[in-house]
Amino acid sequence: MNKSDSANDGAMDDLRQRWNHLYKHHLPGLAKTRDPVQGQWPVYLDHCFARIVLDNAIGIDKPWMEVIRQPAVKNMTEDQLRDAVDLAEKIATGELDLVSLDERSLQLRGKQKKKRKVEAKTEGNGTSKKKLRGDPTISTYFAPPPDSPFQGEDTKADTPANVVELGDESRKAAQEANPDMAAQVKRIADSNITTFRKQTLTLLCQVPRGRYSTYQAMSDHITKTSHKTCARAVGNAMRNNPFAPEVPCHRILAADGSLGGFNGSWGENGKFAGEKHKLLHEEGVRFSSSGKVKGPPFRDFT
Repeated sequence: MNKSDSANDGAMDDLRQRWNHLYKHHLPGLAKTRDPVQGQWPVYLDHCFARIVLDNAIGIDKPWMEVIRQPAVKNMTEDQLRDAVDLAEKIATGELDLVSLDERSLQLRGKQKKKRKVEAKTEGNGTSKKKLRGDPTISTYFAPPPDSPFQGEDTKADTPANVVELGDESRKAAQEANPDMAAQVKRIADSNITTFRKQTLTLLCQVPRGRYSTYQAMSDHITKTSHKTCARAVGNAMRNNPFAPEVPCHRILAADGSLGGFNGSWGENGKFAGEKHKLLHEEGVRFSSSGKVKGPPFRDFT
Protein backbone atom coordinates (compact mmCIF):
# COMPACT_ATOMS: atom_id res chain seq x y z
CA MET A 1 0.00 0.00 0.00
CA ASN A 2 1.43 3.38 -0.98
CA LYS A 3 1.25 6.55 1.08
CA SER A 4 -1.64 7.92 -0.97
CA ASP A 5 -3.77 4.82 -0.37
CA SER A 6 -2.93 4.92 3.33
CA ALA A 7 -3.93 8.60 3.57
CA ASN A 8 -7.21 7.90 1.77
CA ASP A 9 -7.99 5.02 4.11
CA GLY A 10 -7.29 7.27 7.09
CA ALA A 11 -9.58 9.99 5.74
CA MET A 12 -12.38 7.46 5.19
CA ASP A 13 -11.97 6.07 8.71
CA ASP A 14 -12.19 9.60 10.14
CA LEU A 15 -15.35 10.30 8.13
CA ARG A 16 -16.95 7.03 9.22
CA GLN A 17 -16.18 7.79 12.87
CA ARG A 18 -17.60 11.28 12.50
CA TRP A 19 -20.75 9.98 10.81
CA ASN A 20 -21.30 7.30 13.46
CA HIS A 21 -20.81 9.86 16.23
CA LEU A 22 -23.24 12.35 14.69
CA TYR A 23 -26.21 10.08 14.07
CA LYS A 24 -25.70 7.65 16.98
CA HIS A 25 -24.79 10.09 19.76
CA HIS A 26 -24.69 13.80 18.98
CA LEU A 27 -28.06 14.32 17.29
CA PRO A 28 -30.00 12.01 19.66
CA GLY A 29 -28.32 13.80 22.58
CA LEU A 30 -29.46 17.19 21.32
CA ALA A 31 -32.98 15.87 20.73
CA LYS A 32 -33.30 14.37 24.20
CA THR A 33 -32.32 17.66 25.85
CA ARG A 34 -34.60 19.66 23.53
CA ASP A 35 -31.67 21.77 22.42
CA PRO A 36 -32.99 25.12 21.06
CA VAL A 37 -30.91 24.92 17.88
CA GLN A 38 -34.03 23.26 16.46
CA GLY A 39 -37.50 24.61 17.04
CA GLN A 40 -38.86 21.05 17.14
CA TRP A 41 -37.27 17.61 17.47
CA PRO A 42 -39.66 15.24 15.65
CA VAL A 43 -37.37 12.23 16.19
CA TYR A 44 -35.08 11.01 18.99
CA LEU A 45 -33.67 7.67 17.86
CA ASP A 46 -30.40 7.13 16.01
CA HIS A 47 -31.91 5.13 13.13
CA CYS A 48 -34.43 7.94 12.53
CA PHE A 49 -31.63 10.49 12.21
CA ALA A 50 -29.79 8.13 9.85
CA ARG A 51 -32.92 7.83 7.70
CA ILE A 52 -33.48 11.57 7.50
CA VAL A 53 -29.88 12.46 6.72
CA LEU A 54 -29.22 9.65 4.24
CA ASP A 55 -32.50 10.17 2.36
CA ASN A 56 -31.76 13.88 1.94
CA ALA A 57 -28.01 13.67 1.35
CA ILE A 58 -27.68 10.38 -0.56
CA GLY A 59 -31.11 9.36 -1.83
CA ILE A 60 -32.03 12.89 -2.99
CA ASP A 61 -35.15 11.85 -4.94
CA LYS A 62 -35.59 8.31 -3.57
CA PRO A 63 -34.91 6.38 -0.34
CA TRP A 64 -31.18 5.99 0.20
CA MET A 65 -31.35 2.16 0.09
CA GLU A 66 -32.22 2.43 -3.61
CA VAL A 67 -28.93 4.24 -4.22
CA ILE A 68 -26.42 2.29 -2.11
CA ARG A 69 -26.38 -1.05 -0.33
CA GLN A 70 -26.71 -1.51 3.40
CA PRO A 71 -24.96 -0.84 5.72
CA ALA A 72 -24.55 2.73 4.56
CA VAL A 73 -21.42 3.44 6.56
CA LYS A 74 -19.50 0.73 4.69
CA ASN A 75 -20.87 1.42 1.22
CA MET A 76 -20.90 5.21 0.98
CA THR A 77 -18.20 6.80 -1.17
CA GLU A 78 -16.01 9.50 0.33
CA ASP A 79 -18.13 12.21 -1.30
CA GLN A 80 -21.33 10.62 0.00
CA LEU A 81 -19.88 10.39 3.50
CA ARG A 82 -18.87 14.05 3.39
CA ASP A 83 -22.37 15.02 2.22
CA ALA A 84 -23.97 13.01 5.03
CA VAL A 85 -21.65 14.46 7.67
CA ASP A 86 -22.17 17.99 6.37
CA LEU A 87 -25.96 17.69 6.44
CA ALA A 88 -25.93 16.14 9.93
CA GLU A 89 -23.73 18.96 11.23
CA LYS A 90 -26.07 21.57 9.74
CA ILE A 91 -28.95 19.96 11.63
CA ALA A 92 -26.87 20.04 14.83
CA THR A 93 -26.19 23.78 14.47
CA GLY A 94 -29.67 24.77 13.32
CA GLU A 95 -28.65 25.73 9.80
CA LEU A 96 -31.21 23.28 8.38
CA ASP A 97 -34.72 22.59 9.67
CA LEU A 98 -35.04 18.99 10.91
CA VAL A 99 -38.85 18.97 10.60
CA SER A 100 -38.71 19.85 6.90
CA LEU A 101 -36.02 17.24 6.24
CA ASP A 102 -38.03 14.59 8.10
CA GLU A 103 -41.18 15.36 6.11
CA ARG A 104 -39.26 15.17 2.85
CA SER A 105 -37.76 11.80 3.84
CA LEU A 106 -41.19 10.42 4.66
CA GLN A 107 -42.59 11.68 1.35
CA LEU A 108 -39.81 9.88 -0.52
CA ARG A 109 -40.96 6.69 1.20
CA GLY A 110 -44.64 7.31 0.45
CA LYS A 111 -45.47 7.96 4.08
CA GLN A 112 -47.29 10.82 5.76
CA LYS A 113 -46.20 12.23 9.08
CA LYS A 114 -48.53 11.11 11.85
CA LYS A 115 -49.55 13.66 14.43
CA ARG A 116 -47.45 13.18 17.52
CA LYS A 117 -49.24 12.49 20.77
CA VAL A 118 -48.46 15.19 23.28
CA GLU A 119 -48.20 14.13 26.87
CA ALA A 120 -49.62 16.98 28.89
CA LYS A 121 -50.28 17.83 32.45
CA THR A 122 -52.90 20.30 33.59
CA GLU A 123 -51.77 23.11 35.82
CA GLY A 124 -53.79 24.89 38.44
CA ASN A 125 -55.01 27.50 35.97
CA GLY A 126 -56.42 24.84 33.65
CA THR A 127 -53.78 25.27 30.97
CA SER A 128 -51.63 22.45 29.69
CA LYS A 129 -48.01 22.24 28.75
CA LYS A 130 -45.82 19.58 27.16
CA LYS A 131 -44.17 17.13 29.47
CA LEU A 132 -40.54 17.33 28.47
CA ARG A 133 -38.44 14.18 28.38
CA GLY A 134 -35.57 15.98 30.01
CA ASP A 135 -34.51 19.36 31.33
CA PRO A 136 -32.61 21.14 28.52
CA THR A 137 -30.11 22.47 31.04
CA ILE A 138 -28.97 18.98 32.03
CA SER A 139 -25.89 18.30 29.94
CA THR A 140 -22.15 18.58 29.99
CA TYR A 141 -20.53 21.71 28.68
CA PHE A 142 -20.54 21.47 24.90
CA ALA A 143 -19.25 17.92 25.00
CA PRO A 144 -20.38 14.71 23.25
CA PRO A 145 -20.91 11.49 25.21
CA PRO A 146 -17.87 9.91 26.93
CA ASP A 147 -17.66 7.12 24.36
CA SER A 148 -17.33 9.58 21.48
CA PRO A 149 -14.02 9.70 19.57
CA PHE A 150 -14.47 13.47 19.46
CA GLN A 151 -14.12 14.49 23.08
CA GLY A 152 -15.36 17.77 24.55
CA GLU A 153 -16.91 19.23 21.22
CA ASP A 154 -30.80 27.67 3.41
CA THR A 155 -33.90 26.86 5.20
CA LYS A 156 -34.44 28.52 8.51
CA ALA A 157 -35.29 26.42 11.55
CA ASP A 158 -38.49 27.22 13.40
CA THR A 159 -37.92 29.48 16.37
CA PRO A 160 -39.01 28.13 19.78
CA ALA A 161 -41.80 30.21 21.25
CA ASN A 162 -39.72 31.15 24.29
CA VAL A 163 -36.73 32.42 22.30
CA VAL A 164 -36.77 36.21 22.18
CA GLU A 165 -35.89 37.82 18.87
CA LEU A 166 -32.99 40.24 19.17
CA GLY A 167 -34.22 43.80 19.01
CA ASP A 168 -32.53 47.12 18.32
CA GLU A 169 -31.57 47.56 21.99
CA SER A 170 -29.62 44.29 22.08
CA ARG A 171 -27.77 45.11 18.88
CA LYS A 172 -27.04 48.61 20.12
CA ALA A 173 -25.62 47.19 23.36
CA ALA A 174 -23.24 44.97 21.41
CA GLN A 175 -22.12 47.87 19.24
CA GLU A 176 -21.58 50.21 22.19
CA ALA A 177 -19.65 47.59 24.15
CA ASN A 178 -17.35 46.98 21.21
CA PRO A 179 -17.76 49.73 18.54
CA ASP A 180 -15.59 48.03 15.92
CA MET A 181 -18.10 45.17 15.88
CA ALA A 182 -20.95 47.24 14.41
CA ALA A 183 -20.46 45.80 10.93
CA GLN A 184 -20.33 42.25 12.30
CA VAL A 185 -23.54 42.75 14.30
CA LYS A 186 -25.26 43.86 11.10
CA ARG A 187 -23.92 40.82 9.22
CA ILE A 188 -25.42 38.57 11.88
CA ALA A 189 -28.75 40.42 11.89
CA ASP A 190 -29.05 40.26 8.09
CA SER A 191 -28.21 36.55 7.88
CA ASN A 192 -30.72 33.71 7.62
CA ILE A 193 -29.41 31.68 10.56
CA THR A 194 -31.75 30.76 13.41
CA THR A 195 -32.82 33.28 16.02
CA PHE A 196 -30.93 31.49 18.79
CA ARG A 197 -27.70 31.52 16.77
CA LYS A 198 -28.17 35.23 16.03
CA GLN A 199 -28.62 35.87 19.74
CA THR A 200 -25.52 33.88 20.69
CA LEU A 201 -23.24 35.27 17.99
CA THR A 202 -24.33 38.83 18.73
CA LEU A 203 -23.38 38.35 22.37
CA LEU A 204 -19.91 37.32 21.20
CA CYS A 205 -19.47 40.80 19.78
CA GLN A 206 -19.58 42.23 23.30
CA VAL A 207 -16.49 40.33 24.49
CA PRO A 208 -13.62 42.86 24.21
CA ARG A 209 -10.30 42.12 22.59
CA GLY A 210 -7.87 40.82 25.22
CA ARG A 211 -10.68 39.30 27.30
CA TYR A 212 -12.43 35.95 27.28
CA SER A 213 -15.75 34.58 28.44
CA THR A 214 -17.19 31.08 28.86
CA TYR A 215 -20.05 29.04 27.44
CA GLN A 216 -21.53 29.01 30.94
CA ALA A 217 -21.32 32.79 31.38
CA MET A 218 -23.13 33.30 28.09
CA SER A 219 -25.82 30.73 28.90
CA ASP A 220 -26.31 32.31 32.35
CA HIS A 221 -26.94 35.68 30.71
CA ILE A 222 -29.36 34.26 28.12
CA THR A 223 -31.25 32.30 30.79
CA LYS A 224 -31.53 35.39 33.00
CA THR A 225 -32.59 37.84 30.29
CA SER A 226 -34.32 35.81 27.59
CA HIS A 227 -35.04 32.09 27.90
CA LYS A 228 -33.73 28.95 29.54
CA THR A 229 -30.66 27.46 27.89
CA CYS A 230 -27.40 25.73 28.74
CA ALA A 231 -23.68 25.94 28.02
CA ARG A 232 -23.87 23.07 25.57
CA ALA A 233 -26.54 24.82 23.48
CA VAL A 234 -24.38 27.95 23.36
CA GLY A 235 -21.40 25.89 22.21
CA ASN A 236 -23.45 24.19 19.51
CA ALA A 237 -24.72 27.55 18.25
CA MET A 238 -21.13 28.74 17.82
CA ARG A 239 -19.73 25.48 16.49
CA ASN A 240 -19.94 26.45 12.82
CA ASN A 241 -19.62 30.22 13.11
CA PRO A 242 -19.94 31.56 9.53
CA PHE A 243 -18.53 34.94 10.56
CA ALA A 244 -15.29 33.78 12.23
CA PRO A 245 -12.80 35.07 13.13
CA GLU A 246 -14.32 38.58 12.94
CA VAL A 247 -17.14 37.43 15.22
CA PRO A 248 -14.83 36.08 17.93
CA CYS A 249 -15.98 32.62 18.99
CA HIS A 250 -12.31 31.96 19.85
CA ARG A 251 -12.77 34.21 22.90
CA ILE A 252 -15.10 31.67 24.55
CA LEU A 253 -13.54 29.01 26.80
CA ALA A 254 -14.77 26.16 28.97
CA ALA A 255 -16.13 26.92 32.45
CA ASP A 256 -13.02 25.46 34.11
CA GLY A 257 -10.72 27.87 32.25
CA SER A 258 -9.44 25.31 29.75
CA LEU A 259 -9.39 25.94 26.01
CA GLY A 260 -12.82 24.58 25.13
CA GLY A 261 -13.96 23.99 21.56
CA PHE A 262 -12.94 25.56 18.29
CA ASN A 263 -13.97 24.84 14.71
CA GLY A 264 -15.61 21.55 15.65
CA SER A 265 -12.79 20.09 17.77
CA TRP A 266 -12.35 20.17 21.54
CA GLY A 267 -9.56 20.77 24.06
CA GLU A 268 -5.79 20.98 23.88
CA ASN A 269 -5.61 17.93 21.65
CA GLY A 270 -8.15 19.30 19.19
CA LYS A 271 -7.16 19.77 15.57
CA PHE A 272 -7.45 23.56 15.78
CA ALA A 273 -6.26 24.12 19.36
CA GLY A 274 -3.06 25.80 18.17
CA GLU A 275 -5.00 28.24 16.02
CA LYS A 276 -7.26 29.20 18.91
CA HIS A 277 -4.27 29.69 21.22
CA LYS A 278 -2.59 31.86 18.57
CA LEU A 279 -5.61 34.12 18.16
CA LEU A 280 -6.00 34.54 21.92
CA HIS A 281 -2.29 35.15 22.49
CA GLU A 282 -2.22 37.86 19.81
CA GLU A 283 -5.08 39.58 21.66
CA GLY A 284 -3.33 39.39 25.04
CA VAL A 285 -5.05 36.41 26.70
CA ARG A 286 -2.59 34.22 28.62
CA PHE A 287 -2.67 30.65 29.93
CA SER A 288 -0.80 29.08 32.86
CA SER A 289 1.56 26.13 32.50
CA SER A 290 -1.32 23.88 33.59
CA GLY A 291 -3.38 24.97 30.57
CA LYS A 292 -5.83 27.21 32.47
CA VAL A 293 -6.55 30.76 31.40
CA LYS A 294 -5.37 33.65 33.58
CA GLY A 295 -7.79 36.26 34.87
CA PRO A 296 -11.58 36.28 35.37
CA PRO A 297 -14.05 35.75 32.53
CA PHE A 298 -15.99 38.61 30.96
CA ARG A 299 -19.56 38.55 32.24
CA ASP A 300 -20.75 42.11 31.61
CA PHE A 301 -23.17 41.20 28.86
CA THR A 302 -26.02 43.64 28.33
